[in-house]
Parts: sequence; C-alpha cells; structure tokens
Amino acid sequence: MKQHVAPFGDGTVVLRLMEERDLETILAWRNRDEARVWFKNSDKIAFDAHLAWYKRYLQKEDDFFFLVEANGRPVGQCGIYDIDKSSGRAEVGRFLVAPEMGGNGFIGRSCAEIIRFGTRFLDLSYLFLEVMEQNAKAIRLYGRQGFVEESRSDGLIRMGLSPDKTS
Repeated sequence: MKQHVAPFGDGTVVLRLMEERDLETILAWRNRDEARVWFKNSDKIAFDAHLAWYKRYLQKEDDFFFLVEANGRPVGQCGIYDIDKSSGRAEVGRFLVAPEMGGNGFIGRSCAEIIRFGTRFLDLSYLFLEVMEQNAKAIRLYGRQGFVEESRSDGLIRMGLSPDKTS
C-alpha cells in the first residue's frame, strides 16, 4: 500500500501525489512528440496501458509520482522511485512540464523540492538520475541543482547527488 504523502512545495509549486483523475492530463503531456523523445521508451502510450501502469504503481511502496501544481493548476510532473532505504538511495526523474508552462522555472523548482523530499523526508543520502546525452537543457538544470555526471552509457548520462551538495 502506498504511503500517504501530504502535498508540499516552495510557495510557488506544490507537489502532490498523482491521482487517477490526473492520468489523462499527464498522458497527453507525455505522448506529445516533443516530449516522448526524452524518455527511454519514446513510444506513444495507450490509455489502457497507462491505467494498468498506474494500478501497479499504487501497489509500490518505493515509488512516488507527483503532479506539480502552481496556483492550483497542473504545470508538470516528477517522481522519486526505486527507493532503497537500507542503502539510502533512490532515482529521481519523470520530469515533464505542461506544454504551455515551459520557461517558467517549474521543473527547476520541482527538482529542488524532490531533492528536499528525498533527503529530508525520506532521509536518503544519495539521489541519481539518468538523462539523454542530447538533452542539454535538462543536463544544465540538473547541474544547477547539484547533480554531477558520474558515467555515460548507451546515450544516457548518469548524474548523482550526495547530501553535502543539498544543503
């Protein structure tokens, strides 16, 4: 059973756990041609497959997927998953901004909030992400949040963040 997480944020963005009512919105964002290219699986996803994924997600205790809101309006998404409390590690990602909301800093703010959630609320000591080598904009954003490149493989850059960089 998924642990309840109260909405949290920085005064501009609020992250709340995704709900079934959000599925159509986030699927529409994710299935856009200009968004799909940045995901490991760049195929369009059918709603039935998305709903099945969501039902599996609800059973996971090591996966939190957040809808990002600003002024009560959905503006993006992000997540923290594969959480391993015994090793103090987790992956962050699934960052995506609503098409009409790009350029407002919502993903940078969301990234900062997911780092805070992982390091302070979940008490994790190491966060990492993977980003496509061609995604220079995302690489710069993650670098501004303190992530540093650790390795490259198959067109992906792995970036990591340790707690001394989150203070």
